[in-house]
Amino acid sequence: MKPLLIILILSLCLSCGNDKELQLAEIQYSEIKEVLDVSPAYIFYNTKAEDSVELNKQNLISTTNWLVNIDKRLTLQQAIPIVIGLQEKKRNASHKKKGVKNYFTAFNPEVKNLRFIEFTKVHYHVNTTIEAYVKTFDDQAEVLTFNTNGVTFQEKQFTVNAFVNRLKTAPNQRHVFVLNFENQLSFQEYLHIKDLLLTVKNTAVLIHTNEFIYKS
Repeated sequence: MKPLLIILILSLCLSCGNDKELQLAEIQYSEIKEVLDVSPAYIFYNTKAEDSVELNKQNLISTTNWLVNIDKRLTLQQAIPIVIGLQEKKRNASHKKKGVKNYFTAFNPEVKNLRFIEFTKVHYHVNTTIEAYVKTFDDQAEVLTFNTNGVTFQEKQFTVNAFVNRLKTAPNQRHVFVLNFENQLSFQEYLHIKDLLLTVKNTAVLIHTNEFIYKS
């Protein structure tokens, strides 16, 4: 990534005008620290109207990798429909390039630099219930439901950290997970969860690329 773009993104974390701001989510574990040949998109937080969401996508080029910068205070209810629109725009573009990907941009405070989480193959569902999806799936999928209190698995509640540690200490247990997120989770909370899941290196744990957003 060009140094000028890094400076631009970091400056957006402070202010984007009189009533627009963009504060990047903070993560720790993603190992992706450089993406070349990029186009940025920005989803802003409005300090005067918290229900208002504004997208700036003027510089998006379909043949490049996309960096989607989302303010960490926005809820999934606010941010994900816009992300879906961006994904559809790229998938339906007349000019395409094989191998280009989509990434969420975040900030690692420990190293004071940008990090990225890929979401190229993620398909978000906001109007379909996860129960209907799981019934159509051949394998025995297990649902992880995330809310502001943590994660629910098999009717038991865990903190996200405790659940991820549990997966790490049982390396031989096979799981096929489908992720289900409460729509009032902040984008910060969402990326924190995704970042923690990256630390599970167990090849017996599979996570579906279909993710569901449910109303609280």
